[in-house]
Parts: sequence; structure tokens; C-alpha cells
Amino acid sequence: MSQHSSVSFSCVAAASALALAACVASADVLFDSGPFVTNPTGGTGQIAGQPISNADGFTVPGSTFIFTTTGIGATIPVNVSVAEDFTVPAGGWNLDAVTLFAFQTSQTTPTVRRVRINLWSAPPFSAGSPAPRPDPLPTPLLSEPLLLDAGLGTFVAHRQSATSTSTIRPVFAYTVSLDGLPRSGFLAQGTYWLEWSFEGASTPSQNVFIPLVSPRTAVSGHNARLFNALNSSDTRDWFEGREGFVAGQADGRPYTLPFILRGTIPCAADFNNDGQGDFFDYLDFAASFSAEDPSADINADGQVDFFDYLDFATAFDAGCN
Repeated sequence: MSQHSSVSFSCVAAASALALAACVASADVLFDSGPFVTNPTGGTGQIAGQPISNADGFTVPGSTFIFTTTGIGATIPVNVSVAEDFTVPAGGWNLDAVTLFAFQTSQTTPTVRRVRINLWSAPPFSAGSPAPRPDPLPTPLLSEPLLLDAGLGTFVAHRQSATSTSTIRPVFAYTVSLDGLPRSGFLAQGTYWLEWSFEGASTPSQNVFIPLVSPRTAVSGHNARLFNALNSSDTRDWFEGREGFVAGQADGRPYTLPFILRGTIPCAADFNNDGQGDFFDYLDFAASFSAEDPSADINADGQVDFFDYLDFATAFDAGCN
């Protein structure tokens, strides 16, 4: 997937006995999973000159049929979700907000009211997921997902089939706060999975859809996961999403779903993530280090040891520049 780290931040010297620095950071884009606007002025008919998003067409093996996917369902009332991965570099991130994209059939205004969010530290699986399944099964980081007000949606583009340019199917962007995450949104180095779904208008259909990253060649490593029914039953399980999948006939192809994470890169000496690098961080780190708490694994090597102490001491002594 594509990643853009363009965070700007500054650290202002703190007037304290230890003469450490206070981190003052400005939220910026930490991660962007990929684009979906394929023509910024390509609309025709009633949407003439407006941005459009053409799905990528492909021929289903064994036929001449051109298959396209306009959207993937992720709807809270029917318990359907999606998940995508992202990687946090050394030093970690403080997540502030996420921007998600959605549309509903026959709706021309932003109708999404609520967004459900969770995080995983491994690819999501469940007991009924296709084999091979990890043992033990992973669990989400939050025992109860965040249920957030979607706020005002902003028009982005009209989602189209591979060749259409006039269908009125507006996709809206929804930016929601991630303040409810543990540790004020701090994530240590590692790979995570963002899980999300929507609640929107109930008529004429309650289903909410997400456009795929388009063109798909804009990114690599397509591996979106779905929590949905694998067959005609109502049982929901996690599995890899594949457009054009037909059991026993076509494997389909994986895809990527768009989302944008915003936040800040934390000050290395700010252990308690309060925006300051001060004596309280030293006390908090010392307590976590003594208890061999995983949060004291500063170098993210899976161990709490003397090297973590040295790394924190170095950052604490240097402050923020």
C-alpha cells in the first residue's frame, strides 16, 4: 500500500529544572491507503465536469463478461465490516482522526450518521474463517468498538462502472475523531488493521458501500478483509475480500479500500503522551520498566530490558529538537 508521512512538528523548550522540551505537534496525514478519483472533471450529463471514480474492469476467467465492483458493503445494522492494514514506523504515532469514504444507493446527500471503529494487531480471523486459521485466533484491541458520530460528509466523486461517466452515485468523505482509543491514540511500532463500518439512511436500502482504490495499479499488496457471510447462511466470519469470486469457477482478485489516518509523530521523550517531555515521563517510564510492562519496550524488539532503558535515557536527555 502507499504511505505518505508528511507530518510537521516542532518542539519548544520547556522551562523546567530538567530543561527538557515540550512537543507541540500539528496533525497531518500519517497514512493514505490509496486514491479512487480517476478523473477529476470527467462527469457527463447531470454531473458534467464533476469528479468521477471508474471501477477497474476485468474479464471473468472462462467467459467474456467484464466484471466491475462499484463498492464493498460495510453496514452496522447487518453486522458487516471491512478491515485494512497499515504499518506504524519506529517511534510510533499518535492517531487523531480517520477519514473514511462511503455512498448509499439512491442517495445524493451525505447520509452516514455513525461509524463503528476497531483496531487489530494482526489480520482479523474468526472461528469460521477459511483455513488456514491462526491458533490462537487474534482478537481486536478494543473489547467494545468505538461508535462515533460521522459528522458532516464532504462530496469527493461519483462512483462509476468501468466505462460509465454519468451515473449519479456520490461518494462522501467522513472524518471522525479517534480520541476514544487507549493511550490517547498512541500506537507503537508495528502493523495494525483498521476495522470499520457505517450506519446510514434506512431507506430505500440500509446498505452502505465503500469504493475500491482505483486504479488498482496505484498501490500494491491488495489484501482487504471482510466480515460477512461466506455462503447463503447468516453466519458472519472474516475472510479475504475478492472481487469477481465465484466458488469453483473464479478465484477473483483482492483489492484495497481507501482510508486516511491523521495524527502526529510523538516526541520520543514523551512517554505518557501528554505533549510534554518532562520528569513525569521519567517516573512513568521507570515504573513501567520496573514492572516489565510491554509499554516500556521502547525499541519494539519484544523485550523490556537494559537496551530500552538506554534508548529512553538518550531520548530523555536529548529532549525534542
